[in-house]
Formats: sequence, structure tokens, C-alpha cells
Amino acid sequence: MDIGMSNLEELSKQYSVILKTLLEHGDSSITPQINQIKSILDVLKIMPSDESEDIIIEKVRKMNDFLYPPRGGLAEFYIWSDDFDERIKLNEPLDIAKQTTWNILNHSS
Repeated sequence: MDIGMSNLEELSKQYSVILKTLLEHGDSSITPQINQIKSILDVLKIMPSDESEDIIIEKVRKMNDFLYPPRGGLAEFYIWSDDFDERIKLNEPLDIAKQTTWNILNHSS
């Protein structure tokens, strides 16, 4: 996380990375997750000034659960390439973004 960046700003940045990756490499099976990430980004963008960061993070945490259903979703999404090194390179930003959002949502407050 960047020094000086709030958890909400960092979440917005990381969900934007995930959204961009899903739009570029996903198929129709990931459409519900794409729509949910757009909703999460809306919550982060239009946060009422009278709500604390903890309240907003709790809202996002609940919305985030929808991204990881029992089958499919972000847990099973990866970008395939026959070239192992290329596959690692393509998936690294997504893996970092998912881990960063998990860390913020599960270790804040």
C-alpha cells in the first residue's frame, strides 16, 4: 500500500486493477463479479462524508463476499498462457490486487 494512501483509496485502486483484468481477460461467466466490482467502486466513490472508514469497509467486505461463490468467481479466475513465465506475469497484478483487498478487508478496524 502506498504511504499516505487511505484504506478506501487503496481498495478503489485495487478493485480497479481487478476490474480491468476481468474486462480484458474474462468471459461471460465472470459477468456477475464484474458487475459487483463496479458496485463496490461506486460505494467507494460515492461514500457519504458522515460515514466512517470502518462502516464503508464493512459494506465493501459484505459486497466482496459475492465475488467468491462456492464455485467459480474470483477464486477460480486466472489468465491462461501456454508460456509459464508469461502466465505468471499476466496473473501477478490480479493476485496482488486480490491479496491487498483481502488484507485491508480482514485486518482493518
